[in-house]
Amino acid sequence: MYGIISPRDWGLARAEAKDLQDWLNLGVAAGEWDERGRKATYEWLLRNWREEKGAFAGHCRIAEGCYEQPQLTNLIAPWQCMAAYDRYGDADLLQKAVRAADWLHANLVETHPMSVVVGAVRDSWCPEEVWTKFTAEYVILNLGLYVRTHNQEYKRRAIQSVRFLMQAELHDHACKFNLKEQRWITRGWQSFGRIIEAFLYLFEVTGDHRWLGRALAWGEYGVSLQAPDSSFYLINEEYYNTDLAADELRAFVYLYEQTGLPQFLWAAQRFADWHLRTQRDDGAWLLTVDRFGNPVSEYVGPGDVPNIAVALLRVHRATREPRYLAGALKAMRYAVGQQVVPGSEHPHADSPDALWGYWSWDPYYDYTMSGDQVTHYARGLWFTIDYLASLPAEEQAALAETMVEEYDLAIIRDEAA
Repeated sequence: MYGIISPRDWGLARAEAKDLQDWLNLGVAAGEWDERGRKATYEWLLRNWREEKGAFAGHCRIAEGCYEQPQLTNLIAPWQCMAAYDRYGDADLLQKAVRAADWLHANLVETHPMSVVVGAVRDSWCPEEVWTKFTAEYVILNLGLYVRTHNQEYKRRAIQSVRFLMQAELHDHACKFNLKEQRWITRGWQSFGRIIEAFLYLFEVTGDHRWLGRALAWGEYGVSLQAPDSSFYLINEEYYNTDLAADELRAFVYLYEQTGLPQFLWAAQRFADWHLRTQRDDGAWLLTVDRFGNPVSEYVGPGDVPNIAVALLRVHRATREPRYLAGALKAMRYAVGQQVVPGSEHPHADSPDALWGYWSWDPYYDYTMSGDQVTHYARGLWFTIDYLASLPAEEQAALAETMVEEYDLAIIRDEAA
């Protein structure tokens, strides 16, 4: 099961409090994690909903007390709605995901029949460019809606958009296309992981092996990009960025699970171990590092951290190596500290626009929050607790001791017991 939207995509059941009473304390009791995700959805994300447009607002500028107009946030924020729908059965959340996807289709997707890149998604900052990164996310969004609504239109849109990804492959794995200049561009954000995930999800949904073939081709290309230090420098072939890490890591594991080919698991473990070596004491990773290991800035993208944690959970699932679970849990310990909760010491904690939201930058830069960042956080919460609860009791007990003794992660004990 190769979806990335919800724990249901991995076949995981919703964790109950009793399943987590003897698990780990990462700054927030395990039984509170689900509630934090619910609050991030109902108390923050839905404040960003714009009924008249049928879409989510762009960045919320907390200090200025204003919201940007809807933009590419509507690629990712609907994932949180779908994950919450899977969890709570709230049909209104699924309907909002549908409307956001429809808004995106009408406003940011190339649909003209004469275009050579029909189905591609525009960059809202540079609308003359369409990106493979965004288009792959759009494929995943539409397939998620198709699986949940059974509306054939969303499968049609997904297949239409993967044709752009196929064209990109034929043009030296180009990362974008300039509509004005009618030119493919190979330098930029080489996010091959999202593309692999999109093809694998389409293969899972349709059973058509040609999509598996395309995923394998992109996987072989991805392996060729791995640097000698085991990382990937996917921005202009020079910079590692946390936004281009989780999907690449997951994609290799998915390919290994589907094919059994060891080179994909080897690439995943090398990249995962690079993350463990470079993980900060607080559990986060620097946003950008150059090919020589130099930090580009002091900043962290807080939403990327739980997304990487989810990827490390999948590496643990494939290998059962405790170090990957430890890395994921340390990352989530960091992540829960970035949510603005009542009584916290975060700036603007008294602002209703900020409450239960999630910062875009650490340290604080422009005091913005966005639906894509909070979506990664909420999904990280839900994937983590559901994955932990899925482990057999004896494995949980052994891991709990390992986490305490080897990785210094505190444990919640059941006082009644």
